[in-house]
Amino acid sequence: MYFQFLIEDQSTEILVGHVMEKLKEKYPEKEILYDSKPFKGIGHLPTKGNLMERKGGNLLNNLHIYLRGFDKKLAGMEHATIVVVLDNDKRDYNIFQQNLNQVAKDVVMLTDYAFCIAVKEMEAWLLGDEDAIYGAYPEAKKKFLKNYKQDEIVDTWEVLANMVYPGGLAKLHKVSKNSYKETGKAKCEWADKIGQKLVLEKNVSPSFQKFLFELCSRIEAA
Repeated sequence: MYFQFLIEDQSTEILVGHVMEKLKEKYPEKEILYDSKPFKGIGHLPTKGNLMERKGGNLLNNLHIYLRGFDKKLAGMEHATIVVVLDNDKRDYNIFQQNLNQVAKDVVMLTDYAFCIAVKEMEAWLLGDEDAIYGAYPEAKKKFLKNYKQDEIVDTWEVLANMVYPGGLAKLHKVSKNSYKETGKAKCEWADKIGQKLVLEKNVSPSFQKFLFELCSRIEAA
């Protein structure tokens, strides 16, 4: 089984890597190969007219180009799937899913594909395993998780920052000084440390379980 991932950002790529290594352990009798292409953020789908290439390294801006390119590359490969992993942020989940499927339809995909949307964002998948958080960060502040609503359009990475970043979200904002560099670095660390501790089947994030289903169902069928 071969998966080609198109991933919104580097931190999500790190988490997907941990998930894939855990799936290799879960299915030792299966040959599971994968590659990933991370992007510099999500970007936007065109809202009018035909799908047109826009300059920049964002995932959605050039989604149709990458789908077409990897579709051509993988069309002759048996048991190959293109998996697009991204956040819905504040978008309506169902409408966003429909819009993504329309892009694939416009491209006329021959290769199997799946769009996996983290609700609201990737950090929800980390917050879905409380034990993994405490395994990675024994001093994590549980009180900030109390009012978090799983997979809803609410503060998500901010909750995790308050739980595990020294000094919390306020300190991270202060250190970042209006730059994403420090925040991006922190998100990559969380994805790495907590990702190593995840127990896939116990994760309570519905969008993570959908992601896991898309992968496992194809592995088992291969």
